[in-house]
Amino acid sequence: MNLEAFTAGRQARWAELEARTATLTGSRLRGLRASDVERFAILYRRTASDLAIARRDFPDQPITEYLNSLCGRAHVLLNRGSPPRLRNALRYFATGAPRVFRANAGYFLASLALLLAGTLAGWLAYDLRPDLRGLLVPNSLFAEMAQGSPGIGVPQPFLAAPSIFLHNIEVAVIVFILGICAGLPTAFLIVVQGWSLGTLGAAIHAGGYDYAFWSLIAAHGVLELSVIVTAGAAGLRLGDALLRPGLRSRADSIAHAGGDMVGLAVATMLLLVIAGTLEAFVSPSGMPGAAKIAIGLGVGACFYAWLLLAGRGRPAVPALDLDAAPRPPSTAGVDLAALG
Repeated sequence: MNLEAFTAGRQARWAELEARTATLTGSRLRGLRASDVERFAILYRRTASDLAIARRDFPDQPITEYLNSLCGRAHVLLNRGSPPRLRNALRYFATGAPRVFRANAGYFLASLALLLAGTLAGWLAYDLRPDLRGLLVPNSLFAEMAQGSPGIGVPQPFLAAPSIFLHNIEVAVIVFILGICAGLPTAFLIVVQGWSLGTLGAAIHAGGYDYAFWSLIAAHGVLELSVIVTAGAAGLRLGDALLRPGLRSRADSIAHAGGDMVGLAVATMLLLVIAGTLEAFVSPSGMPGAAKIAIGLGVGACFYAWLLLAGRGRPAVPALDLDAAPRPPSTAGVDLAALG
């Protein structure tokens, strides 16, 4: 088949698709009648088939470039996803994030194990090496404990809250993002978090201020540490995707894992606002220690109930969205990703 014979019987169809694409550019298919949508899809499928022939028989001809551009513009209109909506974000937070968490629960357990290992190591280091206590815990802590203080100073709530939010989110983001480096920095940072908690807890225990200390941090600490461990789990998932891509390329494996983990990480990091509020207003307050501990345990119970129980019903069947319609089956073999 020569070029003239190829184009002769197809130009009218291409021109119609060109005109319809120009009319729809910047708008949505939802406003069209069903017959118009069907006609647009038929024109697109046939033009995509023409593009496959042109790539095979006329790869260096201008007609191939033209068809490539036309199919690319039509493809965007026909397969465009729905714009972000608040209700979609709320639905993901309510059910999507917990499902992702449960599907990757093994990484959470690994992250939690790293935190506990770091805590145990820090506690044992403080107990077994008295000569290093001044290096493990600041000397100022001992002076404050000697004066009857639990050793942690808390600034004014309204001044502390913004900096607490930012610091907690920064730690969680770093723990998550560094998972891309084979998960090793993430694992190290989780262990360091545990080490700090272990050495501080051992020092407080040695000073006899356990109740005062744990009641001070319980209100915010349960949720804060849970979110950081979850961010660590997301980071470990990224690292595992890099190390064990399976049948995918490493780039595709990371992209696939990142699609799930970013949503989970963001959803849980939003809860650091609650943790920061508790740390700024409840933890340093004159509220009885037992009440602070109860608040911390209650918030933690709500957090894990959300992750473990929410979204366990059968997922709802999504409504048909013409703007997110699947790729027509007759375009198989056409590299639509290259259409721009």
